[in-house]
Amino acid sequence: MPELFQFNQVVIGKSGILSFNVAAGETRILKLDSQDIKFEVMNMAMGDLCPAGGDILLHGQSLDASRCGSISLIPAHGGLISNLKTWENITLPLWYHNKREKSATEESLMYWLRALDIDSEEWEAFMSSPVARLRPDEHKIAGLLRGLVLAPQLLVVDAALFDDVDAARVQIWIGVLEKFVREASDRAVLVVTSAVTSLPWKIIE
Repeated sequence: MPELFQFNQVVIGKSGILSFNVAAGETRILKLDSQDIKFEVMNMAMGDLCPAGGDILLHGQSLDASRCGSISLIPAHGGLISNLKTWENITLPLWYHNKREKSATEESLMYWLRALDIDSEEWEAFMSSPVARLRPDEHKIAGLLRGLVLAPQLLVVDAALFDDVDAARVQIWIGVLEKFVREASDRAVLVVTSAVTSLPWKIIE
């Protein structure tokens, strides 16, 4: 499989060097030594933090040369904007990256809501709800939906997303992420953690 995303001799922390590859079609776990390093690496992967040395590449090109929205982050607790409704939070990145077309957005959103096994009777209330009224697990679902609907080439997932979530729902979310990767030839998922995890994917050596 072709390499999709690479860290090549990237300087992390005070003295660390990190190199790894993620190929198209893969879901991989990156285990790091601390939460600080985890957040540093996720910020670098998103292009929000420039490393002191080394290269971060998407399809062999620097992140600056990549199309906006090619990489998306699913934070542990949703990363929602408190004064917006759920629907607005989920679709905001589509506006930002000029990818929002109403009928296509609604179709994609309904597709992933079904995949996440959310009851259709709950959809309207969930989407129209102010963020302040959402339960912690609903914050996570909204963040997960936002990443899926954006349809990036690389989804970066904070593994803490799965913390404090019941086992049945964890299995559904695992299946949805695997489905996301399978449905296009140029997608991958990178799950980043600083803790021991029971998630089923291969850890990057």
